[in-house]
Amino acid sequence: MTVTATFFKTISKNKHCFLNPPLLPLTTLWISILLIFPSVASTTNIDAARNIQPLSEMTAGNRQPPASSSAILDFYNTLFIQTWEQAPDIQIAKKLQEQKSAEKYTAWAKRLAPQLNLEISQKQFLNKNFPSADDQSFPSEITDENDYYTDGRDVTDWEFDLDIPLYRRALAVSLDISQLEYDLAVNNLEIKTRELDSILHELLSNYMVACYNLLNLKNSILISQEHVAKIQRGFDLRDQTKLALLRAQANLKELEAREDLNEQRRDTAFRELLDYTAIPEQNPTWLRLGELLDTEKHTAECINRFSTLETGTEKMRPFLEDSATDEQLQNFFVDHSLLYKKIILERNLGETKSSQHTQGEWPAFFVRGEFDRKPDTRFSDYSGEGSIGLVLSVPLFSGGTVFSNIKTRDMASRIASIQGHTDTLRTYNSIANKKKTITSLQSIFRKQQIHLQQQEEIVRLSLKSYQIKQTSMQDLLTSKNRLIDAKNLLMRTTADLGILLRQFAWELGTPFPAPSIDFENKF
Repeated sequence: MTVTATFFKTISKNKHCFLNPPLLPLTTLWISILLIFPSVASTTNIDAARNIQPLSEMTAGNRQPPASSSAILDFYNTLFIQTWEQAPDIQIAKKLQEQKSAEKYTAWAKRLAPQLNLEISQKQFLNKNFPSADDQSFPSEITDENDYYTDGRDVTDWEFDLDIPLYRRALAVSLDISQLEYDLAVNNLEIKTRELDSILHELLSNYMVACYNLLNLKNSILISQEHVAKIQRGFDLRDQTKLALLRAQANLKELEAREDLNEQRRDTAFRELLDYTAIPEQNPTWLRLGELLDTEKHTAECINRFSTLETGTEKMRPFLEDSATDEQLQNFFVDHSLLYKKIILERNLGETKSSQHTQGEWPAFFVRGEFDRKPDTRFSDYSGEGSIGLVLSVPLFSGGTVFSNIKTRDMASRIASIQGHTDTLRTYNSIANKKKTITSLQSIFRKQQIHLQQQEEIVRLSLKSYQIKQTSMQDLLTSKNRLIDAKNLLMRTTADLGILLRQFAWELGTPFPAPSIDFENKF
């Protein structure tokens, strides 16, 4: 039996080669083992080897994305909508916006609407002189003594108070604060939605990479188990040394130990995904994800497709090129970023709140009205009298607090301004650091592609050399382990590059397209 394997040329040195990351199933080792130990291979393994595609045919530039890789985008759209509806962070942001909307209505009502209060009281007079029965004289219009009533020591009183604010500094400041807090809540919900896309993309990418690492290792363990069995048979037939057998067994145990660690990392990544989305583990959504990530090849395809390196890099190219100056980046950030808008709103809110320290020093202008029970009338008669007037209240002296309040206001306003400037610098520097990290990762990505193909070739040649007794078992095992690490590193870099591109885009103010949500009705 002969199995022919096609190996690949070094990838192009074109500066855009990182846009199409290769899909890297664990196939080279299978072919090599079949070449050396054909008796070990089962019919299933032979059929699988015959269906292997060359790496050059599996790149995104030479074929249409497979169904599994396209399905991961459909799955993400569904997951995004479900998470937006029930994730704790989004729910808190929604409720906060509703709360601030109610507070804004309250502030407007206090500023514009009259305030009418009813007061009912039971009064008891102390040390008040009341006329005796002999001294009482009845008005001429009173003919019946029983109709005459005077207030005694205990009186039940009622009173209506009317207050119409024309200008009160406290109400004006409260209105400004409520409007800014509402605008900040709306902005916060928009930010949380953009963060949802970024964080969910990161968590799902981390889970897929963890699954890929585990599947890659499982395939390596299967091959190593067959290799150990072959060495064991050779040792039984006096064709292999005890040292070769021990090294093969030790390498297998090392891989099995790494498998346990990778399973724990995969479970941790999945729990983080569950915590953030608040979607139960038994939900059919996760079953669908498991179907998409059933094999190493499919998982690699999903990671490459989900990272969208080609479209993402093309979209952000104007901001990543060396010609994009810091000044241009800053101007775009100021004009478009939701994060900068949040900083400005928080600064304005802090400055407005500082005005509360001096609001009591301002004059007040309002209409006051009173209507209460007439003296010497029964409560049940509902006979009243009152007054209404225009009132100007001017604070004249409060112990000199006007100076300390002004100082307090100025310092609070200054603190808000400094905090806003600091937050702006910190946020922009974080964005600039992401730009540099992306540029570095692009270079690393290209080098890792070359390194992976070199490791594949090293394993192939090591197997041939081992067959003719020119390479030691230790060198062969080392080359296999390095191939596993090279594949895992490339998938990790692919995911990290996609995550950083998406974070850089939305923080700068030009987010990637996210699953559509009716913001007009939701916000």
